[in-house]
Amino acid sequence: MKLDCKNLDCPKPVIQTKKALENLGQEGILEVLVNSHASKENVIRFAKSQGCNVDVKENGDESILLITKGFMCEPNFSDKKTLFLKSDKIGEGELGSRLMLGFLSTLLEMESLPEKIICVNEAVRLTCENEESIKVLEKLVLKGIKLYSCGACLEYFGFSLQVGEIGDAYLVVQSLLDSKGAISL
Repeated sequence: MKLDCKNLDCPKPVIQTKKALENLGQEGILEVLVNSHASKENVIRFAKSQGCNVDVKENGDESILLITKGFMCEPNFSDKKTLFLKSDKIGEGELGSRLMLGFLSTLLEMESLPEKIICVNEAVRLTCENEESIKVLEKLVLKGIKLYSCGACLEYFGFSLQVGEIGDAYLVVQSLLDSKGAISL
């Protein structure tokens, strides 16, 4: 089965891939064509989360994702929390920037850590521009926290991701729903 997801906005490539995999049956191969780095990463992550194998073939600006469906285990729902960041500040101005850096640095000292940190809107600056926050976030990733930045937000601002992975709306919604609790800043 072939699926053309070129030029589709987030999270449509993931949603169309999900629907195609549901219609594919127990085993089979799905070929997904994308022309965006964010779409490629999001579809690959989703397919792997569903127990599929993914092979990638690059063809100029396009990527062909060969998704092989096979045996899938039941998802393991987490009892951990998700940290949802909407801004690179807690509050306003320079003080808000310092408070956010202090908050993230304090996480390094905690025994109980969130499973995921998701950055959307202005919060993607933390993963791309601010050297201090990038260093702290790298340490949090080394502690096992999964860090995602909204791909559409990165593209909108023209940022290049420095730490973590690219995420999409599907990942955000699924993470918030699967999480035992979400903390929004």
